[in-house]
Amino acid sequence: MKNWLITAAVCLSATLLVSAPVLAKKNQMQNIDFGAITCGEFMKEISASSAEDVGVVLMWIDGYLSGVSGDTVLNWENLEKFSADLVEYCGKKPDAQVLDAAEEVGINDE
Repeated sequence: MKNWLITAAVCLSATLLVSAPVLAKKNQMQNIDFGAITCGEFMKEISASSAEDVGVVLMWIDGYLSGVSGDTVLNWENLEKFSADLVEYCGKKPDAQVLDAAEEVGINDE
């Protein structure tokens, strides 16, 4: 149970980092161009964002990958693992594009 909470906290933190600059302008939601965000920017944003915002962003990225791969199943365990793997990958490769990193860790070619 504790591992799940840690993963959820990481996921939520990641979402917050990405969403913080988006919410910075008088609490108005701004569009996010995920194709232009590097892992370094992603990590910086999620570290400064709320867990709720981080969760929303990670769910969006998971949905994006579902569209790319054709996977129509929302598997909570896989989402937790994907989120942790994405954060780990981005921590190691800050210059990578976040969507490229997401595809690298989230799409199985099996």
